[in-house]
Amino acid sequence: MKNKSITGMIIIVLGVLVALIPKVIFPVCTNRIELMNGKTLFMKCHWTAMTELMIGTLIVFNGILLIVFKKHETRIALSIMLFLLGLAALLIPTAVIGMCETATMACRVGTEPALIVVSVITMALGIGNIYFQSNCIKSEQIWKERSVIK
Repeated sequence: MKNKSITGMIIIVLGVLVALIPKVIFPVCTNRIELMNGKTLFMKCHWTAMTELMIGTLIVFNGILLIVFKKHETRIALSIMLFLLGLAALLIPTAVIGMCETATMACRVGTEPALIVVSVITMALGIGNIYFQSNCIKSEQIWKERSVIK
């Protein structure tokens, strides 16, 4: 019971970090690109920040659901989803949308490394929780078999 709450709270904190890193903790570039026709567009890192805000919110909800639900099978499914959300949070700045091209920009120096670290921790926590919940199911089955034999 205690493990369930602690794991859920850690996941909520990680989700908040994913959501806040690109806008508050290590803000992305605020510049806009001016086109030849005079129109301006947001840089890639802006869209990465918006996507990470959404993914972080989903991770927070995942943590809340992990606290609420008691069945190990449901918690395994939520942990698989947590791993996938962590993978998405990792791939958005590195492969899908990306960051600015210049290596000295704020998004490359602060935001991208921070998101990579938090995403990898989120994925590791998802895998660890899958393993833990699977072991809980196995131990419950062993106890049920022992009680039937006696």
